[in-house]
Amino acid sequence: MPTRRDLLRAGGATALLLLLGGGAGCGDPDDDRLRFLNWQDYVDPQILRDFEEAEGIRVSYSTYASNDELADRLALAGVARRRGRDPKTVDLVVPSEGLLRRFIDQERLRALDPAVVTPALLANLAPAIDDGGPDPAHRVRVPWATGTTGIGYDTRVFPEPPDWDLFLDTAHEGRLTLLDERREAYAAALFSLGEDPNSTDPAVVAAATEQLLRMRPQLRGFDAADYLDLLADGELVAAQAFNTDIAQARRRNPDLAFVVPRSGGIRWTDSLCIPEGAPNPGLAQRFVAWYLRPEIAAANSLALRVDTGNLAARDLLPAELLSDPLAFPDAEAASRLVTLADLGEEASLYVEGWEQVRG
Repeated sequence: MPTRRDLLRAGGATALLLLLGGGAGCGDPDDDRLRFLNWQDYVDPQILRDFEEAEGIRVSYSTYASNDELADRLALAGVARRRGRDPKTVDLVVPSEGLLRRFIDQERLRALDPAVVTPALLANLAPAIDDGGPDPAHRVRVPWATGTTGIGYDTRVFPEPPDWDLFLDTAHEGRLTLLDERREAYAAALFSLGEDPNSTDPAVVAAATEQLLRMRPQLRGFDAADYLDLLADGELVAAQAFNTDIAQARRRNPDLAFVVPRSGGIRWTDSLCIPEGAPNPGLAQRFVAWYLRPEIAAANSLALRVDTGNLAARDLLPAELLSDPLAFPDAEAASRLVTLADLGEEASLYVEGWEQVRG
């Protein structure tokens, strides 16, 4: 029996139709289709169905497992477009901060239309969500969700929450994973060394590379696609994880828990953006406005157990979710969180080390 993640990973309109059991506007031509590329397990299918019905169009929804994969797919689409082939360009993407900054610097995102994405809709957002982030005025993006990266673990194996040095423990060989995303994996190694995950000191990054090489024999692999299911099924005892994935895995396996380790974790905000070259930017603008509506953001928050960054939506959420530290970390856990910065040219230190780690 395919899981929800299997269906989303299938990609394209077929995945959406399988997931939703159909959709409005199925006979529409491709030119009237909204192409949405998003993270795995990161949307309430009902809000896509409702948008289809409201707009009389079809949504083609496909997924990726990491920022690295998203960057590669958009780069390949750009190359294809320049060579005159089918560009496979999309209308909406959801990068995290580091990749978002790169897209902004490279002017690869369309400006939001204030006649559609109105100031009144933007006023629904929580002001603190943009502190220190790129594009605080929402010129080219709005937050899709904000969350954390820490460790998901089986409480039957770990009565006490583990820290990042867990991934050096040979007792759990083959039952651990780190994320298959360069900066996130390096963050695990750097936290375990007591270092800043945004370090650009060559000696520190080299030490983190060696730490990842020491961790690698204990790993089942580097995985951003399947670890949710593997944890839920008991094939893993712990994994570097996004809090949103653990929230869903716990529905299948209540013995799972999530921790922002004592040595630190990552705070991220993913943003809804329209790439330059989007085939249907008008539809994309309308979807951004749709998602800013409090009832829509609240529906996604409740389905995924995630903070959307929409302050007006919080008034529609149950107290049980608002008090869940997995979705809304308390002040003590939040004090241990760091945001990954765009390191510019210094990122080459991580690129070179990652090639060595990944073999």
